[in-house]
Amino acid sequence: MPVTKLNKIICMILIISLLLMSTVSAVGIKWFTEQEYVSENSEKCITYGSYNPSGKDIKVKIEVEGKVTEIIDSESSEDKIIKANTRSKNAEMINFCFDVPKIYKEDCLFFKFICKQDCEEEQTVYDGEVIMTEKPMDGSSSSMAGSGTTIAASAPLSLIVKCEEYDRNWTLVYVILILIVLVTMIILIYRKYRQPKLQRELSKLKELQEKIKKEKKRTEK
Repeated sequence: MPVTKLNKIICMILIISLLLMSTVSAVGIKWFTEQEYVSENSEKCITYGSYNPSGKDIKVKIEVEGKVTEIIDSESSEDKIIKANTRSKNAEMINFCFDVPKIYKEDCLFFKFICKQDCEEEQTVYDGEVIMTEKPMDGSSSSMAGSGTTIAASAPLSLIVKCEEYDRNWTLVYVILILIVLVTMIILIYRKYRQPKLQRELSKLKELQEKIKKEKKRTEK
């Protein structure tokens, strides 16, 4: 094969390789923690960095996989556009927030009321991964649909749900008792003063007569 023809083939391969490299996307993830303690019935937010060493802008989103999904009720994160040639040291920060539900069992006297928590169960570690994946740009004619691969980067994440001991709260019982006493007093007062005026006067007269009788008996003795 002539040298000139071989050089042309090599040049074409290099040009095609450069063109392919310029169109290939890449997403990187930067993390600052691998294990977090979280509380029951609370929201937790963790910050991750995203960078893009490729030659075109990309949009990224955060997802989770693994056992950590068992204790994540709902999750939210900002879809962010990462500019081309963004290096790790200039990574864009993205907050990943999620809700942690009730995990440990309570000892309740009445349904979900008057409960206590003893924390006799062992704390479980929920392991998983945070996945930073590329998302199609808005208004883009191309999409990742039809492709067998997804451009993504991952970071390890372990969550430990803290168990906080607490005793029974009797405040609700006290409030109910006070309400019962108040309602009873209101009913008695209402019944007493709802009688007609004449009947009330007769009742007073009757009470007065009883007193007079008692006084007479005392003086006769």
